[in-house]
Amino acid sequence: MKKKKKKHCSCKFQDFKLPPCAEFLGNVNPLVSDGHVIYRNTNRLYFFLCFNDNGDIGKTYNPAEPLTFNNIHGGCLQIEPYLFFIGAYINEFQKGNITNFSEIKIHDDNNADEFIKSVLSNTYEINNVNNAVVPTLSYVISNSNAILPLFSAYIEISPINYYIILMLNRFYGDYGLLFGDNSYVTNDFVNATLASIFFQCK
Repeated sequence: MKKKKKKHCSCKFQDFKLPPCAEFLGNVNPLVSDGHVIYRNTNRLYFFLCFNDNGDIGKTYNPAEPLTFNNIHGGCLQIEPYLFFIGAYINEFQKGNITNFSEIKIHDDNNADEFIKSVLSNTYEINNVNNAVVPTLSYVISNSNAILPLFSAYIEISPINYYIILMLNRFYGDYGLLFGDNSYVTNDFVNATLASIFFQCK
C-alpha cells in the first residue's frame, strides 16, 4: 500500500481582499497587510467593583401574582488591578486568614494606607451597614465589544470592603477609569501579553 503524501496548503493571499460590505460588520479581524492576513487577539482582562440588589426577601416570585414581582438592579464600576488585589486582600483579612494587617503596607500611598487600616480597625454594627445589596469583586476576560464575555468570575465581599475600594477608586484610581465606560484597557503585564498575541497567514 502506497503511503499517501500530505498536501500542504499553498494558498496565496497577495490578491486577498475583503468584500465592500465587510466594513459594516464591525469586525476588527482580519487585517490584510502586504499579502498577509492577520487575526489579532482582542480579548483583554478587566476588573470591576459590582453590586447586585437583594430584592425584597419577603417576596417569593409568583408569575400569577404581580404583587410578588421585585424591582432588581445592579451595577459594575471598572477598577484597576491594583485596587482589585487590595480588595481581595481585605476580603482575606475579614475572613480571618490574615491577622497582622497593621504591620503590612497595603497601599503605596501613605494616606490611602492609613485610611484603609483606620476603617478596618473600627468595629461596625451590622445593622448600621447597608446590606440591601450584595457587593462583589469581579474579573472578566473579554473583548470590550463582545455581547458576552469569554470568562467572568465574582468574589462576594463585605459592604465595608466595597466602600473602601469605591473611595480609593475615586481618589487614587487610574484617571482613565473616572468616566465609568467600563472598556478602558489598563496598562499591565497581562493586557500587554494579550495584545501581543496574533495569528498570521501568508
